[in-house]
Amino acid sequence: MEEKKLSFKTRLSYSFGDLACNILFAATANMASYFYTNIVGMSAAVVGTILLLSRMFDGFSDAIMGVIVDRTKSKYGKARVWVLRMIIPFGAAAVLMFMVPAHASAMAQAIYVFITYNFAVTIVYTALNLPYGAMAVLMTTSQNERTVLNMYRMCIAPIGAVVVTAFTLPMANRLGGDQRAWIMISIGYAIISMILLFICFLNCKEQVSEDPTAVADTAVPVGKSIGALFKNRYWLIIAGVFILWGMYFSLNGMMVSYYAQYALGNNERVTLLTLAEKIPLILSVVLVAPFVKKLGKRKCSIAGSVLFLAGAAIMAAQPYNLTTLTVGLIVRGLGGGTVGALIYGLLADTVEYGHWYTGIRNEELCYCASAVGYKLGGGLTNAVCGFVMSHAGFDGLAASVPESAVAAIQNLYLMVPFIAWGGIAVLLFFYHLDKEYAYVESELAEGRWRLGSTRQEAAEL
Repeated sequence: MEEKKLSFKTRLSYSFGDLACNILFAATANMASYFYTNIVGMSAAVVGTILLLSRMFDGFSDAIMGVIVDRTKSKYGKARVWVLRMIIPFGAAAVLMFMVPAHASAMAQAIYVFITYNFAVTIVYTALNLPYGAMAVLMTTSQNERTVLNMYRMCIAPIGAVVVTAFTLPMANRLGGDQRAWIMISIGYAIISMILLFICFLNCKEQVSEDPTAVADTAVPVGKSIGALFKNRYWLIIAGVFILWGMYFSLNGMMVSYYAQYALGNNERVTLLTLAEKIPLILSVVLVAPFVKKLGKRKCSIAGSVLFLAGAAIMAAQPYNLTTLTVGLIVRGLGGGTVGALIYGLLADTVEYGHWYTGIRNEELCYCASAVGYKLGGGLTNAVCGFVMSHAGFDGLAASVPESAVAAIQNLYLMVPFIAWGGIAVLLFFYHLDKEYAYVESELAEGRWRLGSTRQEAAEL
């Protein structure tokens, strides 16, 4: 039986949720480090340590939140309700991060940053974005609709990160360039995000009811559910992709402002660097759709990874030439956007495969654990960047920085992406679920699990 298509309003409203999330994510992952080092005057190593510790705590909070969402019962469903619950805390978190006491001691500032950053990332973002991601599985069972839904998400959502990363510094400069300017901007971001989240909540309904043949999620011990997750080879592949993806996006977002200021000599060139990559990234989400129908998600994702690596090579060839950088960023954006458009669809498919393979359905845990990998990968990268910059002699309040610091910034921004995206390409090469999914879907529709076994037999295999 063919499932009813989701409306344009539903698809667009769903994308608004991640658009709002991306505003906070970009503020924490992309701009916070620059603000802490170059406006507040904190050490890059201290900032890197705080970001790493926060991401570690964030991993634990994801695991806890996965269980909470799994067991949530409300008139709005188990995932959608969290979008409503987090609207006000989200707005508060977006502003508090930038209200660091200007004249406090270095220790007091570090404590304040640790608390408010963790409130934003470990608590609020986790309690919002994790259930938001799981909503796609609960809104439809159709593989095609999930793919379309996540394409909308990946087309619209990056706008939040683009605006924050590309325009925060120029806006702050025109508002005085001080901490007050940053606070004013964060208030504007908070208001916009809260409105977007409310629209998402209003128009996105959970349509997928519990499978009557499945044991209730609460009846499956957490340990067994985790064990089932690690039996899912395709989820393991996509989890690895998420780790490397998180490494790249955290590094790129964190380092682009430093690269613009210290390698290119003008921090407002962050606008060019960001738009040159992100506009093609957004466009590629639309452009890839017909290719996905013909070639499948795996082949398109691998092609996107290779295209990204080609763009990175172009940038590394002439790192100070704006024309060459722009061309490389355009190519990088097209490749990265292609993978970004498909990654959540690939993840959603692994949920169905895991259900068929083990007899245990654990979509929230799948999304939770993938998010943990993404955040830990990003946190580790942020910490390494901070340590490397500090070791190279970087001081954000200094009139000039040593050549060693400039070289470190250049290498981090240009060379590390090769490692991350080379790994992504290799992992995707071993992903073959596209070929198996139709069979898995038909088996589940008939109430059969791996090798024709019952659910209980499959879970024991």
